[in-house]
Amino acid sequence: MLKHKHSLNKLLSLALAVLMLSSCGLIEMREAMLEYPETNNTADGLLTPAARSVEDAEERITEFVYTDEPEATGPEPVTFTLAGDILVDTFIISDGARRAGEGQSYSFVRMLSGIYRDLSAADITAGFDTTAARPKNDQDKSHKIPEEMVAVLAEAGYDVLDTLAWDDPNGMLGHYGITSLSTSAKDGGILILEEKGLVFAICAAGGEAFPIGDEATLSNIAKAADQAELVIVLADWDDGMTHDEQCAAAYYMAEAGADVVVGTGETVGPVDRLATLRGTSCLVAYSLGSILSTGKTWEGLLGGILTFTATPDSEGHYTVGDPILTPTVVHFSAAKQDYQIFPLSGYNDDLAALHGVSGFTAEGLKGYIRTVIPAEYLPQEFRG
Repeated sequence: MLKHKHSLNKLLSLALAVLMLSSCGLIEMREAMLEYPETNNTADGLLTPAARSVEDAEERITEFVYTDEPEATGPEPVTFTLAGDILVDTFIISDGARRAGEGQSYSFVRMLSGIYRDLSAADITAGFDTTAARPKNDQDKSHKIPEEMVAVLAEAGYDVLDTLAWDDPNGMLGHYGITSLSTSAKDGGILILEEKGLVFAICAAGGEAFPIGDEATLSNIAKAADQAELVIVLADWDDGMTHDEQCAAAYYMAEAGADVVVGTGETVGPVDRLATLRGTSCLVAYSLGSILSTGKTWEGLLGGILTFTATPDSEGHYTVGDPILTPTVVHFSAAKQDYQIFPLSGYNDDLAALHGVSGFTAEGLKGYIRTVIPAEYLPQEFRG
């Protein structure tokens, strides 16, 4: 603190000296042109131009001088981004090879360039990637997606990837600084992490090890709630589950201790808040769809990026606020090339006409999103 005060005093002295010199030069020039009679104006409280300039400078500089260092504000808000599924298949891999430059085997940068800012802006970014270990629908455990794709995901800001039933036996995700979570029993289905003083948990739900609605899965969530101040559940819904069944399952997760539940599915689903008997509320995004895939229908082209803020109160208890779901659409040509993810707000009918999936318009996709997701959870451009 003393070091800062000394620096400011030196700055003040230097500024005053410069102003005095410039002001004196101005007075001397005026005196060379005009002869001023001696008066007692200064003694009467009227300042000369030079003195007035110095006083104004003092006021301006001292506005920025602190007598004390700012007080510590305690825990800071933590921002989160949760993204839809990434389904890398042989078409996407082939397109990455086609785009490779000199000395490269693959290039996937452009595929995610449209959403880099959305993914990287938060303190913590997590999502689903059912192909982190191998291409979609490829059961051969010796096959893997290119390492270049994992590098791009890391560069885009991913901290955690839920690989669902797959694991990461060779540590490819960890090599790039991405923590792997899976529904296999190997890792217990719980990650306990810390950011800006907030201890939070990310839990996996779904699959054989942690079936949706199973007592063991709910017990796992309760266990996470005992260890963390915020619990996020990434839910891989069972095939064929209706929305009502998903809603019931999410409610039981909330009662067990979940603060946020995010699901994955074929397309984007509703967003809601569930009130619990414990007096808490749980933010639920039933499906974030797929942000990157070779969708066969227009619904399958839609994905979502959910952002929210965990804000502490004076006692250090965190609440989830400011939830926004940004819709995305994945574009590719009829030849299964030129894959790129767009924020839906920036997609237009000209691009839709070139899409490999026919029979939709950009405005039609936007209209569908408005019917599924309440306006309060959508970006401003989708409201009204």
